[in-house]
Amino acid sequence: MKEYKGLINEPKYDSNLIEGAISAFFQYIQKEKETYRILFLPYKYSMWDCLESIFEAAKEDEDCEAYVMPIPYYDKDQEGNFTEIHDESESYPDDVGIISWRDNQIDEIDPDIIFIHNPYDGNNLLTSIHPDYYTNKLVRKDRVIIYVPYHVFYKDNEGSPIPVGVSEFYADHVIAQSEWHKRQFEIVLDNYKKSDEGLNELIASFDNGNKFVALGNPKYDKARSLSKSNYPLNDDWKKVLFDSSENRKFTMLLDTTIRIILLKKESILNKVNEIIDFFEKHDDFALIWRPHPLIEPTLRDMCPELIPTYVKLVDRCKNLNNCIFDDTNDMHTAMAWSDAFMGKNGSMIELYRVTKKPSIMLEVDEKTNFESDGKYDENILSGLVSDCQVIMEKDYGLGNIIDFAKKYRKQDSTSDMPATDGKRIYEFAIEAAKLKLK
Repeated sequence: MKEYKGLINEPKYDSNLIEGAISAFFQYIQKEKETYRILFLPYKYSMWDCLESIFEAAKEDEDCEAYVMPIPYYDKDQEGNFTEIHDESESYPDDVGIISWRDNQIDEIDPDIIFIHNPYDGNNLLTSIHPDYYTNKLVRKDRVIIYVPYHVFYKDNEGSPIPVGVSEFYADHVIAQSEWHKRQFEIVLDNYKKSDEGLNELIASFDNGNKFVALGNPKYDKARSLSKSNYPLNDDWKKVLFDSSENRKFTMLLDTTIRIILLKKESILNKVNEIIDFFEKHDDFALIWRPHPLIEPTLRDMCPELIPTYVKLVDRCKNLNNCIFDDTNDMHTAMAWSDAFMGKNGSMIELYRVTKKPSIMLEVDEKTNFESDGKYDENILSGLVSDCQVIMEKDYGLGNIIDFAKKYRKQDSTSDMPATDGKRIYEFAIEAAKLKLK
């Protein structure tokens, strides 16, 4: 521009030189790449895995400025009032390089794209993110909001409801784990439109016609890439998972979800009790029991009669030498160090199957057969595991499946499946920003 200004101010300017300067200037502009600013707003560190591989893809792009700003959230009492505030910023590893919500305002950062993973804003009965970060306060005409679910659904559990929260109404895009789940999101949103006139107007005003996009979920990337070396054990876990000769015990991971507790009540608690019985008799095995962290408060509110039985099971698990009650904020240590998984639907069985280690779908209403008669085809079961399929207890019996899993025993949980979901979501976000900001 300086050269151009000098040329046109010449008393006798050369039009060819001016035309050449303008041409060079436009060629330079066309070569310049746009830089996009992306802000990630996680609130619970245990849910960071649903954004992590998107952030990693953003960091690798020299034309992107990526920021992670963990936001606070509140507990709620029974009347819905905010009580204790939580800030999990200290939980993130140093290489994430977080920025503080106390020192930064979103509009000052001025992101082109914001990723969120909380679907409820203030509509959750138990918790609420800080009201400053409700989705309706984030939306702008010059900004793209993308909601990535913090959970995945077991692929064959078509009877499970697909929840749609407040965030999905306001977000420009919602990431679905599959085409089937994308369609379920669309059906739920259509039903909302039909049921409430005011809600219909709200949804319509934020529906760009391409709200739901099937791109997988970064949680799969995390599960595929799990390695024991990335999750060193503390001394308490080492005592349980290794024998006196420092040999690692065959280890099962047991999951119990809130939904199965509320649906099956005493039946699932009896099942857990039977499983603990089995491991109490087999000291050469180890058990990691990781129930959903909100089971106990949910039971106190909805099924208080189950609390004594549940608490007794927890205490029993904690007191056994070969059992771990895992109430940490990161499920990946348990996933990495276990050799097989047991559960009933839920996110963990869906994620565990992609580790290519045995995943067992428990049968809740039948008495468990822990005996192995050896009458199973090892090649068939190995094929199911390598194809990331879940093994049904009802088809083989739990004793046979445990016997197979002990023989199978994959040495490490690292999979040969590439971590691509986060990269796909990142690339989609950039294209979505180009379209909206254009």
